[in-house]
Amino acid sequence: MKRIYDSVKRAPGYPQGFKSVRNGTKKVNIEGKALLHELRKVEAGHWKKVYKDGFDSEGNEISLHYFESPSGKVFNVKTKSGWSVSRKKE
Repeated sequence: MKRIYDSVKRAPGYPQGFKSVRNGTKKVNIEGKALLHELRKVEAGHWKKVYKDGFDSEGNEISLHYFESPSGKVFNVKTKSGWSVSRKKE
C-alpha cells in the first residue's frame, strides 16, 4: 500500500497555492471492498473518497481526489485538471 499522510496538505500530490472553492467538496463511500479493507488496517472507521475543487497557484481550475479517514489521514492524493464537483453557471 502506498504511503498514508497525516493530512491532504502534507501529501506530495498537494499543489502549492491550492485554494478550495465554496461548496466544492464531495465525500462519497468507497465502493472497492478490497481497498476499504486495506485502508481500515491503517485506521478503522468510515474512510471516504473525497473530491475537492479549487484553483492552483496560476488560477487554473483543478480537482483533488483522495481517500480520507475519520481522523483526516489521507491516501492516494491526485490532482486532476478541471472541476469534479462544482459547475460554472452559464
